[in-house]
Amino acid sequence: MLRAALWLLLATALAMLPHAMLHDWSGTEGRRVQIALEMARHGDWMLPTLFGEPAWQKPPLHYWLLAGSAQLFGDGYVALRLPSLLLVWLTALLAFALHRRAFGAGAAWVAALGVVCAPIVVAEFASAEIDPPFACLCAASLWCLAAGAARADRRLLVAAGVVGGLALMSKGPPYFLFAAGAWLVWWRHRRCRGFWTYALPLLLVPALYYVPLWLRVGWSEFWAVVNTETVGRMSTYQWRHVLDVPSFWLRALLVQLPLLCWCFWEWRSTRDARMSPADLTLRMCSGAAVAAVALLTLFPGKPTRYLLPNVPLFAFAVAPAAAHYAQRCTAIGSVGSGVLRAVGVGGALLLVAVPFVPAPLPLRTPAFALAAALVPALVRRPRELVALCFWLPVLAAWTTLADFRDRWEVGPRARAPHGAQLQHELQALAPDGAALHAIEGFGHVHGGLLLGAGLLPKGHEAATRLPTAPWILREDDREPPLPDLPDYRERVRLCLPGEVFVVEERGGK
Repeated sequence: MLRAALWLLLATALAMLPHAMLHDWSGTEGRRVQIALEMARHGDWMLPTLFGEPAWQKPPLHYWLLAGSAQLFGDGYVALRLPSLLLVWLTALLAFALHRRAFGAGAAWVAALGVVCAPIVVAEFASAEIDPPFACLCAASLWCLAAGAARADRRLLVAAGVVGGLALMSKGPPYFLFAAGAWLVWWRHRRCRGFWTYALPLLLVPALYYVPLWLRVGWSEFWAVVNTETVGRMSTYQWRHVLDVPSFWLRALLVQLPLLCWCFWEWRSTRDARMSPADLTLRMCSGAAVAAVALLTLFPGKPTRYLLPNVPLFAFAVAPAAAHYAQRCTAIGSVGSGVLRAVGVGGALLLVAVPFVPAPLPLRTPAFALAAALVPALVRRPRELVALCFWLPVLAAWTTLADFRDRWEVGPRARAPHGAQLQHELQALAPDGAALHAIEGFGHVHGGLLLGAGLLPKGHEAATRLPTAPWILREDDREPPLPDLPDYRERVRLCLPGEVFVVEERGGK
């Protein structure tokens, strides 16, 4: 098991490091890191804050992981993405252990590598966002639940509850979107025997945090968050959201490729109504993934990132079928050959198109395009086709994704690289450093820009009260506009693509 753990750790590093080395914070990464660093700086591990004010929107587990990593390894990009990398590794190791016992070593390796090398994992999971750790914890909980229910193993049911409680502490109620499908299969075939063995630790883990916190701060602020983050979002559903369903299903399909291709193989034959323990395990995992897609179809906005747990769930469910297919000694069938030809044509077209990509010219993408173009000639047997699903995404990470990373850092969406310029301007305004230490945020300010400038300011993100600080940083020309501040005068204007930030001084001339 130790040797397998080391090999999986190496595979995880190879697959995820290219994205982890992005020298910027994309999406809401900067916001998550800002909250975690504020928590570490203030030493209050119970209360997440943003701009010095309580941030109740998400549970604190992810912030604890980020803050702990920052204290151990510093606040660099790789260090703050390290928790996600380690969780992917531990999740793959759990998949290996569970599958080796039920299906053998071949299925165990396919399950573990299927988690690590899935395209969306390679492209998105090396992140300081909340969603990748939640996906790992959610999937690990439901794997243990499925295996424990199928084998009547109370230890696995307890482990499922504990890890599920950690998933709730990472992102909250979205865990139940996935658990609902597993529960339905469990009820149908085992009448949920042992449910409370799983449910009690599931509820106890978040209660150990929230009960003391409620006693400290009261209930009113929590109910306000519930009304906006969960129940409140459902109340905004309108008929126009029905029009988004086809695009959501298409995004769901793309997120879960190539795992869905194996589902037809897994579900191809008539099932025994009594269901073996191994079959029940796979059905509970795939049922959780399918139910999540169905339930999210009814959710306004239908964010694709909520479907990330489906990737490890499907990898776990289809691994035995993929391993069985890899052991066949026959040639690849017509469907598989058609897929390989499509990959080859796509690689050839990409190889032709690369010279016409605007500057900066990609330096690594042609290598990926050439490899993809050669796939029909290189892959002839089922074993080689299964291996292709592992090595091709990793190759893309070190070629195309690495080019994307380099272009991002000098592109219009970069924010952290401009932080150094903001820091320089603030130092020039007040040589004694007063502007750096006394500045506050007013309204939403991009977390990547603040972190790039070395700032963790206080402020008021909602901008519902007027500032009193000697210096403020705010976004200009935003929608809706911020209120006028007659007591402040503009001193610095930082014009970035899509956003303009201004530094203003109270009573300045």
